[in-house]
Amino acid sequence: MKMKHWLVATLVCGIFSITASGQQSASPASKPADSGPSLAVTMQLIQSKLNEQGKLNWTTYYHDSADGTNWNYKLSFEASKVVADASACTIGYHYNITRDGVKLSDDDASFSLHDVQDVTLTTGDQRQNKNDAAAGHTTWTAKVDPPIFDLMVRGQEKAEFYFFFTDEDTANRVTKAMGHAVELCGGSRGTF
Repeated sequence: MKMKHWLVATLVCGIFSITASGQQSASPASKPADSGPSLAVTMQLIQSKLNEQGKLNWTTYYHDSADGTNWNYKLSFEASKVVADASACTIGYHYNITRDGVKLSDDDASFSLHDVQDVTLTTGDQRQNKNDAAAGHTTWTAKVDPPIFDLMVRGQEKAEFYFFFTDEDTANRVTKAMGHAVELCGGSRGTF
């Protein structure tokens, strides 16, 4: 079984790259809604759906086609205490990440929707395979079981915030709501 230190670092950094200062930049007030639900309604939906997720568990199975080796990691993630503040256009939460029963992160995070530059939804397989290829491991393939859907919110200075779902419909609904909230707050929802 391959135990690569960089893999743990890539996973943790890929899941949460949080700016060191934790401060939010001052931004103008949110834009009026052109169509769709109000910002308050949208933020309430985001908050309730993210808090409903609870603790998610999955296993990522790896295969290296160069030497035929296989290995896996059991992962868990939980976002809790999610607060989507429409008046400040911010989302704050607490998160826990474990790998094979070892705590990797137990921290608070927050971001301003004013600063969002992209909102994307992908699968756990796609995310992990992209991260491995970017790290130079083009012979590695990853399979996440059960399937996980990853909502990634990318802010300024390469800050990335991830939320995970087991239900694709919920993942799509929250991603759409997040993009709408970002637009209402003056950020960019990217290509989603």
